[in-house]
Amino acid sequence: MTETTRVGIDLDEFVALEYPKVVAAVGMITGSRRDAEDAVHDAIVGHLARPPQREIRNLAAWITVVASNRVRDLQRSRGAESRALAAVGIDPDELESATYGLDIDVVRALEKLPLQQRQVCVLHYLLDQSVLTIAEGLGVSEGTVKAQLHRARTTLARLIERGNHRG
Repeated sequence: MTETTRVGIDLDEFVALEYPKVVAAVGMITGSRRDAEDAVHDAIVGHLARPPQREIRNLAAWITVVASNRVRDLQRSRGAESRALAAVGIDPDELESATYGLDIDVVRALEKLPLQQRQVCVLHYLLDQSVLTIAEGLGVSEGTVKAQLHRARTTLARLIERGNHRG
């Protein structure tokens, strides 16, 4: 039996027998059932794309740990974003309304930016905050904000351009 076949059988068994319990466990560990389901899906896809080097004796436990870590990373990222928005006096609901009319490709490209680039890009372009205000709110220099904006624009242009060439 090949490694691929063994992984496929393990995942089939996992989905049939363990999936609901793992999602519930990750939700209880992290406090977010919605994020838990997405994180478990991501962990399964990650397992398929690049199976771990070492043998996994308990796939449900492994996926629970990986998914829990992903949710905690997401929560930390959201916390950092919230603190950055609060530092420059932006209400998260205001941000929601600012992104409502955006093209889905732009939103997806923004989501792929590193956190600091995404923060300065959203604050500057969507919420019309000045470079000075952003720098003061984030506790960085104006040069740092300008550099992050430049990097974000370069990355966004590449991501959006690549997305336009899909057939």
